[in-house]
Amino acid sequence: MKERLIDRFCFQEVQIGKMVFKAVDILFITCLFAFAFMVRWKLMPIESADYFGFLKSWMEQIREGGGFASLDHQISNYTSPYMYLLCLVSYITDNDLYGIKMISIIFDYLASIAVFLILYQLGATLRKSVMGMAFVLLSPTVILDGAYWCQCDIIYTSLLLFALYFFFRGSSRGCLIFVGLSFAFKLQAVFLIPFLLIMWLKQKTVKLKSFGWIPVIYVISALPAWAAGRNFKELMLVYFEQTGTYPWGTLEYPNIYTLLGEAMPDMRHAAEVSGAGTYMTVILLGCIAYYFYTKNINLTGELMITLALFIVAVIVYSLPHMHDRYGFFIDILAVIYGIMDGRKLPVVCGFMLVSVLSFMPYLIAVHIVPQQYVAIGLLGLITFVGADLYRQIQKNVLAE
Repeated sequence: MKERLIDRFCFQEVQIGKMVFKAVDILFITCLFAFAFMVRWKLMPIESADYFGFLKSWMEQIREGGGFASLDHQISNYTSPYMYLLCLVSYITDNDLYGIKMISIIFDYLASIAVFLILYQLGATLRKSVMGMAFVLLSPTVILDGAYWCQCDIIYTSLLLFALYFFFRGSSRGCLIFVGLSFAFKLQAVFLIPFLLIMWLKQKTVKLKSFGWIPVIYVISALPAWAAGRNFKELMLVYFEQTGTYPWGTLEYPNIYTLLGEAMPDMRHAAEVSGAGTYMTVILLGCIAYYFYTKNINLTGELMITLALFIVAVIVYSLPHMHDRYGFFIDILAVIYGIMDGRKLPVVCGFMLVSVLSFMPYLIAVHIVPQQYVAIGLLGLITFVGADLYRQIQKNVLAE
């Protein structure tokens, strides 16, 4: 059969760094990036309640305060790095809504690149890695959170993904630096730390001294705001202030507290239940750490991704005061988990469906499915991942 010109072009090899792409791969990625942006562009005019209730006011105060000069006083309950980005927006564009959403959209693409790199580092084919990138960019969770909702969960998530990439490359310092950067944006970065502590116990990449990068980067990130005139103690205690803001067991996240009737605004015994739930979470994580530390296991890439997914899901399901968006990192980890073994892609869809059903009560003021049912479904997904983790452990046990 005669080779067509289009086939000759599409299957030409293009080397980028150490990776060899076909021209068709580059063409697909280009189209993916373009159309993923168009999806987001169509959603840009939507003004969510969070934009009206918080972000719009913050931007007005930033402009009135003179951009970066406004950092001399507290405007939001967010940490300094995100406020730096909002200040930057005030100089770049007069359209605050589009400017804020563009921050998240840029990190959407960075997160997709990080997923591509992780998959490729773990031995996935180039095309499977590209499909992981596509899953992230076309994920309803990612699209709704940033381009629709005007939220920024993708920032800390993308930084955690790069932390995982450096972990799998064998760089303890690089990994913990990115965890530190993530923590500087959002407290939810701590969801990955139990996994990294277990990896330290197993002497896999992570060194204990590298954890020092987390407080160092947090302090450094606050220095520009302190130099602008903000109280240093106030900057250091932002997360302590946040943790006391919402007393409910859960804010529309379908975890165990939904089943206990601790959902907003049903709060019954929030303080007591939350305290017990926090200790229970620590115990659960301790059991996982104990099991792994005492087990002689070949830590394959797939097993470690499954462990990371299981740990983060257990934390968000059992820890109190989880918001509707706190399963965001779970969804992206699930993409990596599913792409590594295509038979598990339904699990990815399940986690994303849970997130969408969690988002809806806030975005459209409707519970499409009662949250108690969603919580039971999420427990089923976590149980499946846990059972799969156990099967992988048994498969990779080494002789004593």
